[in-house]
Amino acid sequence: MFNFDSTFKEMMQSHNLGTVIILGHMNPDGDAAGSVMSLAHYIHVNYPQYKVMPYLAETLERGPKKLVLEDKVFTPFEKPDTDGKPYCVIVCDNATLKRMVGLEYFRAAAASIVVDHHASNEGYGDVNWTKVSEACAENVYHMLDKDLLRKAAEAETHPTAADYIYLGILHDTGAMARANRGILLALSDLLSMGVDHQELMKTMNCDTLDILNKRGELVRSAKRVLDGNVAYVMINEKERDEKKIEYEDFRKIGSILRDCEDIKLGFTMYEESKNVWRCSFRSDGKWIDVNELLQFFGGGGHVSAAGLKYRTDNVEDLKKQILDRVAEMTATVKR
Repeated sequence: MFNFDSTFKEMMQSHNLGTVIILGHMNPDGDAAGSVMSLAHYIHVNYPQYKVMPYLAETLERGPKKLVLEDKVFTPFEKPDTDGKPYCVIVCDNATLKRMVGLEYFRAAAASIVVDHHASNEGYGDVNWTKVSEACAENVYHMLDKDLLRKAAEAETHPTAADYIYLGILHDTGAMARANRGILLALSDLLSMGVDHQELMKTMNCDTLDILNKRGELVRSAKRVLDGNVAYVMINEKERDEKKIEYEDFRKIGSILRDCEDIKLGFTMYEESKNVWRCSFRSDGKWIDVNELLQFFGGGGHVSAAGLKYRTDNVEDLKKQILDRVAEMTATVKR
């Protein structure tokens, strides 16, 4: 198991650094926010000699964003100001350099630590600890000194380091739908540190009736292919603007389709800007490994959840290539 504290202390001292910047990935979710913010609070309390600056993209999902905006210590939507001094960067929940928010800070850092849980991690950074798991925040929990984590939780008001770790695990396990014994034990320990489960559950759903109506219409437009095993929804830029559909309202559809008893793979294709398509794929991880599927096209993620951003003026051709690869990968899988 990775010992964050000894690695962090040695790195800061050997490079004579006084500042830490903590980064995540583009369009952050609850796990990215939870991992970044929990480390920021942990270092703030236990290593007060260092200046800590977490940085998150404004496009953070609505539920986690509400919690982050309650933070009494940090303002992570503001760009870090290093005053021209050397610093260390810690990157959480980010597999590839091209998906990192604040890449310029990473490239200019005197030293770097990467903590991730994606099988597709590129292995970048001076120290890279990538352990495939359900949530990056789960890895954060295991790598930290538990006495110091408890100290951080008791030293500050909500949200604390423990709250943020819980948030990350909660979101990347689908409200514990993919939890295992180790995760439940970790959550039990975090609850003993003062985490309010019911309060954090409120970050899972921030939908309005209008959003649900739009999502219902989109689900009704789903197409089934490959003997009915696959369902997808596509929306282009014109439809997106006419129906006022934001990506956060759209992204959940892949999971909704996947969770249908008679669907093995659900995916969405959303034209984020002219000819730039943002795709999200969800499966049970058994019929098809969507990380392996999308790596072929330059995307990736996890066995059961992966994404792809692709520039093309012929999305129908892209969709056909993806479905052809799905058919090829599942040809020997018992249906």
